[in-house]
Amino acid sequence: MTIIRSKSRINPLKALTLALALGLVLLLVLGSVIWSMYQSLSVIGIDTLKLQRLIGTIAHLNEALTMCARMSVATGDERWEKRYRAVQPALDEAIAQTATMARAEYEKNYASQTKLAYSRLLEMESVGMALARRARLREAARLLFGEEYEAQKALYSHGIDRLTDGVQTRITDEIASFRRRIWHVGILAVCSGLILVAAWIGVSVNLRRHLARRREAEEELAEEKEQLAVTLRSIGEGVITTDIAGSVRLVNRAAEALTGWPQDEALGKPLQEVFTAMDDGKGIVPVDLVAQVLRHGSVRRLAGHVTLLGKDGVRRCITHVAAPIRDRQSNIVGVVLVFQDVTEMQQMQREALKAEKLESIGILAGGIAHDFNNILTAVLGNLSLAKLAVDSTHRAFPMLESAERASVRAKDLTLQLLTFAKGGAPIRKTASLTDLLTEWTSFALRGSNVQCNLDVPDDLWPVDIDEGQIGQVIHNLVLNADQAMPEGGTVTVRSENYRSGPNDDVSPDGGEYVKISVKDEGVGIPAEHVPRLFDPYFTTKKTGTGLGLATSYAAIKRHQGKITVASEPGVGTTFTIFLPACRNAARVKDDRPEDSLCEGCGKILVMDDDQVVRDLVREMLTILGYEVCVTRDGGEALSAFKEHWEKGHPFDAVIMDLTIPGGIGGKEVIVRLRDLDSGVKAIVSSGYCNDPIMGDFRKYGFCGVLPKPYTAVEMGKALRAAINGNNKGIPNCDAAIR
Repeated sequence: MTIIRSKSRINPLKALTLALALGLVLLLVLGSVIWSMYQSLSVIGIDTLKLQRLIGTIAHLNEALTMCARMSVATGDERWEKRYRAVQPALDEAIAQTATMARAEYEKNYASQTKLAYSRLLEMESVGMALARRARLREAARLLFGEEYEAQKALYSHGIDRLTDGVQTRITDEIASFRRRIWHVGILAVCSGLILVAAWIGVSVNLRRHLARRREAEEELAEEKEQLAVTLRSIGEGVITTDIAGSVRLVNRAAEALTGWPQDEALGKPLQEVFTAMDDGKGIVPVDLVAQVLRHGSVRRLAGHVTLLGKDGVRRCITHVAAPIRDRQSNIVGVVLVFQDVTEMQQMQREALKAEKLESIGILAGGIAHDFNNILTAVLGNLSLAKLAVDSTHRAFPMLESAERASVRAKDLTLQLLTFAKGGAPIRKTASLTDLLTEWTSFALRGSNVQCNLDVPDDLWPVDIDEGQIGQVIHNLVLNADQAMPEGGTVTVRSENYRSGPNDDVSPDGGEYVKISVKDEGVGIPAEHVPRLFDPYFTTKKTGTGLGLATSYAAIKRHQGKITVASEPGVGTTFTIFLPACRNAARVKDDRPEDSLCEGCGKILVMDDDQVVRDLVREMLTILGYEVCVTRDGGEALSAFKEHWEKGHPFDAVIMDLTIPGGIGGKEVIVRLRDLDSGVKAIVSSGYCNDPIMGDFRKYGFCGVLPKPYTAVEMGKALRAAINGNNKGIPNCDAAIR
């Protein structure tokens, strides 16, 4: 841009307006380019995420089909084939959607290869199930458990892997293209800045002619600045003003408190020395706010999250704005910076966002866990009955015990899912953490090259907890510590009694807690990742799911506790848990061995919508010595109960499923039963262990709770506690049989 010098007077306002108009046009052009880039990136992200989810769904559903087909030929049970037919359409739909969404040619080829392998698997599975229907189980088993079937599955899995690699390749290519566009935009921005600087130089040359007039106005401006200083020192936001050179001229009381600089020390110092801004904790921002405001002549602010580093070393999250100070002729004579401490507000926003994410997956988690618990009830229950049917010296007895322990571990997985579910409280009992820490720590480090230093004092206070959830938390933290030390090391698990003070972050009102710390000597966690550690699906591991720490956070929050993390890269990480102590709670122990069978007598009414569960419960109760009447829904249960009540032969106890699809569930039935017999002894049972009724069953009229899945031993304990009117075996006197 050429600056034309002439004797004619140039109006500085017109020149400035022209420069701003030019800048506005350039900003609009840059804005449109950036918006186009943002839309492209959004499309890339949404389509890629959807395609990756479909790939994951295909892999999961195929494993489900394989399991159903193999169980069909292994057991000859046609129900597995029905489940196979129910899942197959969903897998067909997922493969079709994947082929439709694959944009690149190599992705389409991989999708076609996957579909071809899938078709061959379907053909082999259909033949196998057809042989099973003809009772040719050996031939069917050889087909579906043979090398050819495994080879075809390997081809199918390879196709899925290649499709995933193809997606990642396309993502990399599109991101590379996106970066090239960023460079282009950056070059355009630099050019625009140079043009604006040149325009501003032209305006500055013209403004020199008005220096004399500005000097005459300086005295009036000084008086106005004095009045402004009195006003600014009285407001609640931090305010710092500078002259045109960037030297501090005023610091109000709020700014003194936030920056740690008294006004008499800050006067005359550069603004960057007094106001030290950091970009999201990554480093000091190399930006001169005064120069920015003077260059653009408009309001400016730092982008993204800004942290203010005070003179005393305290860091605070702030919002701020810098604006020019103008005289009556619109000449810039300084800069005013206004900022406010929003540390607490940002923390609240992060907590609200975290809660929203947890709630969004809670609905899905509750449904999955319920269905899985119903299936697991049949598995675990029948295993417990099978153990009772054989002598402990029989060769099959150790196998049954091993399968039963595996089923119990599977039950713990549903607890991890239910940690996310909305609305339910943990099923608690008063317990000591000593055995729990020992068991779950050793389980997490089994087969590891990491040593464990476990420090648990003898006088550790008891706590009121859901042992499954807290055990899973300890397992997750110890497992993370193990994975952080691939070359080996020591993980230290320490517990102690802790009293919270009045100014303590754990509890401002004070209180007694049990403090548990898990410390490793691993690689540590970068500072920028720490605030997101407990977010669902956030992980820094290539094979991680991002759910371990999120479930831990949700579980501790449900227990009215707190979990914190401190990490130093290259040194290690320490997770700390605070759980409310329960010092005065009485711990009641059952005199019988934990695995002994509690036999009894009497008539029991059972309500459950699942035929498999009804058959299982009938067999369990018969073995335990009870007479059994089973019903499918609330209507049948009410009719049976009323009939026996009117004949003078009431039931000794009732076991009811909480949720009956399309029928009357346990919550409604118990109200009507208590209208007939206020002393009815009802036990609620459900796979929805997150339902509020399961955590506070007495409030709804029940005298016991039996979460699915359960064994014959657990059912016997629940019935004995309900019929005898005592709470042995019921955790926390009002909680579930574990």
